[in-house]
Amino acid sequence: MAVSAGNAPGTKSAGTSTSGADGARSVVLAFPPLVESSFGRYFPSVAALAGYLDSRGVTTRQWDLNEEFALHLLEPAHLQAAGEGRLTGLEDHSPEAMSAVAGRWLAGHRDTLFDDEGRHAFAASAGPAYLLSALAQPYLIDPEPQWLGDAALLRSAPTLVYRTYYARLGLASRIPADACLIGISVPMGPQLVPALLLAEAVKEVRPDVRVVLGGPTLSLMQEEDLTTLLATHRQVDAVVRFDGETPLAALCSHAREGGWRPGEVAGVSSWSGQGVTHVPPGPGLHPNVLPPAAYDHELLGRLVAPEIGISQARGCYWGKCDYCDFVELYDGSPPYRGRSVKTFMAELEHQVRSHGARHFELITESIPPAFARRFSQAVIDRGLDIVWNSFAMVDRRFDAELLQLMARAGCEYLVIGMETTNTRVLNLVHKSADREENLRFIREAHSAGMKLRINLIPDLPSTTREEALESLRDVAELADLVDSFTVFPFEATRSSEVGRNPERFGLVIADSGTGTANQAQYALNHLGNIDPAMTDEQRRGVHEVYQDFAVQHGSGYMRVTGSDFLGRLPAPDEPFRLGTEYLDVLRRGEALVVTHVLRRERTVLPAAVATGLTRWLDGSPLTRQDLAHSYGDDGARRVVEQLVDARMLMTAAGAVDNEPAVV
Repeated sequence: MAVSAGNAPGTKSAGTSTSGADGARSVVLAFPPLVESSFGRYFPSVAALAGYLDSRGVTTRQWDLNEEFALHLLEPAHLQAAGEGRLTGLEDHSPEAMSAVAGRWLAGHRDTLFDDEGRHAFAASAGPAYLLSALAQPYLIDPEPQWLGDAALLRSAPTLVYRTYYARLGLASRIPADACLIGISVPMGPQLVPALLLAEAVKEVRPDVRVVLGGPTLSLMQEEDLTTLLATHRQVDAVVRFDGETPLAALCSHAREGGWRPGEVAGVSSWSGQGVTHVPPGPGLHPNVLPPAAYDHELLGRLVAPEIGISQARGCYWGKCDYCDFVELYDGSPPYRGRSVKTFMAELEHQVRSHGARHFELITESIPPAFARRFSQAVIDRGLDIVWNSFAMVDRRFDAELLQLMARAGCEYLVIGMETTNTRVLNLVHKSADREENLRFIREAHSAGMKLRINLIPDLPSTTREEALESLRDVAELADLVDSFTVFPFEATRSSEVGRNPERFGLVIADSGTGTANQAQYALNHLGNIDPAMTDEQRRGVHEVYQDFAVQHGSGYMRVTGSDFLGRLPAPDEPFRLGTEYLDVLRRGEALVVTHVLRRERTVLPAAVATGLTRWLDGSPLTRQDLAHSYGDDGARRVVEQLVDARMLMTAAGAVDNEPAVV
């Protein structure tokens, strides 16, 4: 059983795969914090590696320490402190910060994040699950270069929450006695410091165990930065870059046999007495020959409606977008290795048989139209009752007929990197589609019953303010056809074509540029630059307008708060109440700051209004006539109209018994 908020430290982790040879030593594969977007989800990297090692007779155990970190944050003592603005190791936050709102509300409603069987509902797209991410976000550490060369920073205040968490895991008893190696998967930048801390904690109790790091964060790291990391942080025995299966298997063999020769393994960087050695990568395995990912039954079993990821390809079939890093992740191998529908379906059906799975994510940079057609037809032909989603790019070959076929095959939604509708800018960065193709895709996907989650970058290189706003008008006209929009301010990265040749895209290198650094959560890869196409003030304004649009559009889908919330003005003598069970109420002097946790909206009730509502903040019934004593008839009507518009009022039936937390 995995360690949870209620388990004693040292409880054995879930995740043993295969039996291995008698007497053989085992390997632990760990996914560290912090990826708050993966709370309630099973990140596929460790399952894929476990599947490969299992096929070679290696006993593996999987630790999802990111999911367990979520449970650590949900402990009552932490929720209380967070609600007061006190976060572990960090300077005090305002009690109006969303992390404080999350702490206060979840302290009284923690059970809403679990189902009746105790399974985690952390990934729910509606409801209060987003508060868990808000609670975690202040703890994100996106390391600057100094973190690589100064080991003392691992003892600094921002790391206290992770050091406390790891101390409570009881690693001395948790690490299997026969373990010889711990592989730590680090796909995201904010996982790097927690991964280094985990490696340090492991070495403190089991210095005999080899610690290996890998994942995109290391693969995209500049070689000189990786040299600094390995020379400074000796708790890391080796780093695997790019494709991980073959080099990790070789390192496991070394560790199990009692030898350690990382300098002989392709794609591995390591420290030796003579310094750091970087061995160039060899070719990675084709996805068609990889065994199915080994998803652990216990780790899946603690999630509500878990989604299983299946690899469709490595690399991108298009592979030309100049601002993209992901095409750089497979050095030493062909830039694109697409899986056949035959082997993909074999793994999908294996996961259905093994886990009864129905929800799937296609792991791909962008699903190719030809694969989408053959896969969708195969699902229909076999009568599989599944739901799936994928990343995709706008491509003219996704025509109306194909989109309809995909929807019939269970495609719930596509995540689309549309970025902009400006044809000039799209051509500059070598996107496949132009303005007309993007707009056609939105319309035909909607007609097919396909949900779209569209990513926008308002300030791709050389974009002017006028072009950015024109693109926003384009998508706003079709907003009702789109499920959601996510806005990413442009960030030039050193490992992309834009980063290698910024002048081709109108950028000027600078130590501190106008581009928004760190939005990609990997500061080490950021390229400081100035884009003269917009002034700083114009860029900030464009970002604000786009973010406001995305929030307002999204809030329309989040406004479904249930029939108990009044959407009409009640009669003067009709009883109603404040829906306090969904409100966080905070005093600001004589005023009240009210956050509606379902609608994700905040309202400030001025002193004159707040004073008249004070006696009903416990959720007890009232009428407009009651409020008329404080505001008069017209004033009571106006106050109630505003509260109805904010969906703060509920029918009087089922009134709550306890008072809300009013701070």
